[in-house]
Amino acid sequence: MCGPTAQLDPELVDELRFHYSEGELAELILVCGQANLNNRVGNAAKQLLGNHEG
Repeated sequence: MCGPTAQLDPELVDELRFHYSEGELAELILVCGQANLNNRVGNAAKQLLGNHEG
Protein backbone atom coordinates (compact mmCIF):
# COMPACT_ATOMS: atom_id res chain seq x y z
CA MET A 1 0.00 0.00 0.00
CA CYS A 2 3.01 2.28 -0.01
CA GLY A 3 3.45 2.00 -3.75
CA PRO A 4 1.08 3.30 -6.41
CA THR A 5 -2.44 2.68 -5.12
CA ALA A 6 -4.59 4.12 -7.90
CA GLN A 7 -5.35 0.57 -8.99
CA LEU A 8 -4.80 -2.30 -6.57
CA ASP A 9 -4.46 -5.80 -8.00
CA PRO A 10 -8.01 -7.24 -8.12
CA GLU A 11 -6.71 -10.59 -6.77
CA LEU A 12 -5.23 -8.77 -3.76
CA VAL A 13 -8.54 -6.99 -3.15
CA ASP A 14 -10.43 -10.30 -3.30
CA GLU A 15 -7.96 -11.93 -0.90
CA LEU A 16 -8.17 -9.05 1.56
CA ARG A 17 -11.98 -9.08 1.45
CA PHE A 18 -11.94 -12.82 2.13
CA HIS A 19 -9.88 -12.40 5.30
CA TYR A 20 -11.08 -9.04 6.67
CA SER A 21 -14.39 -7.32 7.31
CA GLU A 22 -15.06 -3.89 5.84
CA GLY A 23 -14.29 -2.25 9.20
CA GLU A 24 -11.04 -4.18 9.53
CA LEU A 25 -10.03 -3.14 6.02
CA ALA A 26 -10.67 0.50 6.91
CA GLU A 27 -8.43 0.15 9.98
CA LEU A 28 -5.75 -1.59 7.93
CA ILE A 29 -5.78 1.24 5.38
CA LEU A 30 -5.50 3.86 8.13
CA VAL A 31 -2.66 2.06 9.95
CA CYS A 32 -0.71 1.57 6.71
CA GLY A 33 -1.27 5.19 5.73
CA GLN A 34 -0.10 6.42 9.15
CA ALA A 35 3.04 4.25 9.01
CA ASN A 36 3.78 5.53 5.51
CA LEU A 37 3.30 9.14 6.65
CA ASN A 38 5.57 8.61 9.68
CA ASN A 39 8.31 7.18 7.48
CA ARG A 40 8.10 10.04 5.00
CA VAL A 41 8.15 12.67 7.75
CA GLY A 42 11.13 10.97 9.40
CA ASN A 43 13.03 10.86 6.12
CA ALA A 44 12.29 14.52 5.40
CA ALA A 45 13.30 15.55 8.94
CA LYS A 46 16.63 13.75 8.61
CA GLN A 47 17.32 15.52 5.32
CA LEU A 48 16.26 18.95 6.54
CA LEU A 49 17.52 18.83 10.12
CA GLY A 50 20.43 16.46 9.80
CA ASN A 51 20.97 13.18 11.57
CA HIS A 52 22.17 14.44 14.97
CA GLU A 53 22.85 12.02 17.78
CA GLY A 54 21.71 13.16 21.25
